Amino acid sequence: MKNIFFLTLVFAIQVLGITISYATPNNFPFEVKDTSNGKLPVFDENFYTTQVTFPSDFKIGDYIEFVRVGPISAGSSGNYEVSISYTRGNIAIASTYLASLSHANPALWREVGRINSNGYTGWGSENHNFTVDCNTEYANPRFRVRAINTGGLLTHVMPVSIKIRSININQSWIPLNRTGSDLTVTKFLPMTNDWSLYVGNTSTNNGAVVAIKATENGNVGIGTASPNAKLAVNGNIRAHEIKVETANWPDYVFAKDYNLPTLEEIDNHIKEKGHLQGIPPASEVEANGVDLGSMNAKLLQKIEELTLHLISINSRIQLLEKENSLLKKNQKNDFKKIHDK
Repeated sequence: MKNIFFLTLVFAIQVLGITISYATPNNFPFEVKDTSNGKLPVFDENFYTTQVTFPSDFKIGDYIEFVRVGPISAGSSGNYEVSISYTRGNIAIASTYLASLSHANPALWREVGRINSNGYTGWGSENHNFTVDCNTEYANPRFRVRAINTGGLLTHVMPVSIKIRSININQSWIPLNRTGSDLTVTKFLPMTNDWSLYVGNTSTNNGAVVAIKATENGNVGIGTASPNAKLAVNGNIRAHEIKVETANWPDYVFAKDYNLPTLEEIDNHIKEKGHLQGIPPASEVEANGVDLGSMNAKLLQKIEELTLHLISINSRIQLLEKENSLLKKNQKNDFKKIHDK
């Protein structure tokens, strides 16, 4: 006999309620007939392919749980790409999902985030019939396909082809065939704790620099590994257009009950504080930066206040001009009277 090291792989197949164990050579692809649904899973330690079939009258929420995976290192090696594809009469759709597991995950079904969408023409990316869920239960992580739409020819059954690639190390695949309905899934499974893109010249001995960094709290950094905002940029930004959404736009300045500060009050505040009231001083801006939305609103408030002062001053000037014109007219008449005498 050949001196072959065998990896023992145990999996359950529902054949008359009997559990069957198989021993297979390490790294050797093999096929196993799962007679519970008549399909033929094909897998080795890195890949798993199978097919599940939904009946023609399937409904949103219906699912088929199809495999249990076996990441090593107390489950922390769980990193899987799950691809599905299907046709149903006049539609054809495919997509790929990315799932990550750790050594301490809850026994909870969560939707796996999609990283590729080959949607049906005219349907858009959101009108897929199926998605992939993962239950991250420790020592019992499983995948299922769940219906989120029922498009296509409704008289046709819906076979879904599935391929899983284990990106990290996986020690076992256990085929499953559990069905049910679940309308309670509202959360997504994180694809990773964080993510980084380092770039540089691969032909030199220089170290790479961080281009993009995404952290666990959802912050994204460009040129920084420690983003402290939803988008933190360490460098210049160039764009054709930037739109900033803000609330409480200062049209309230034009309300009749608005307490417009007098020019004397403004003058006193500048002499005392060295900056306009409501505008942060230079020291604060240097330390904390500027909120564009808030600052634009404050600047507009000052412009509107200035506009009201200009309108008031213009009214006073017009009144003075009228008074001056009347005074000149009276002086001219008085001069004429004196001259006539």
